[in-house]
Amino acid sequence: MDYAVTLEFDKETENKIQEMIDEVALVTGCDYMKKAKIPPHVTVSALVSDNEEALLTEMESIATELKKDFIWFASIGIFNPYVIYLAPVMNEFLQNSCKIVNERLLQYAEVGNRGRYLPNQWVPHAAIVTKLTPEAMKEAFAIVQEKFSACGATVEKIVFARAEPYEELKEWKLK
Repeated sequence: MDYAVTLEFDKETENKIQEMIDEVALVTGCDYMKKAKIPPHVTVSALVSDNEEALLTEMESIATELKKDFIWFASIGIFNPYVIYLAPVMNEFLQNSCKIVNERLLQYAEVGNRGRYLPNQWVPHAAIVTKLTPEAMKEAFAIVQEKFSACGATVEKIVFARAEPYEELKEWKLK
């Protein structure tokens, strides 16, 4: 089974990002994120495991150690030609979250998503649209460009979810 560990934001940031996701989906028809009900987030780990119980137990421990923190979304990025995302500035909180989650959970799992979410191989991002057609890229980018301005976000939750299809299994509020 494929799993993801994600960081989620304060309501104001979540609403701002969700508005972009919704508008891009409406205009381009590329609505995977909306249909799958994937909330705005930054993924810090992608895993493959048959031991969900061990992963959840370890996540309980990790969630008590991580604290609420601040990130800064400074730019718009593209994984050409399929994804448009908001890019947070890499900071100590993001680096440590990725490192801790991967080190601890990979005791019970294999690396998922071709290692793209491992420390020093990871590009932190909050996807606005995925599974774009190359034709829709320019249209989607124009919408995000118009709506985006650099902003801060408070990371308030860490979430453990099944991936493809997305299903949140548990969330923890960070203190």
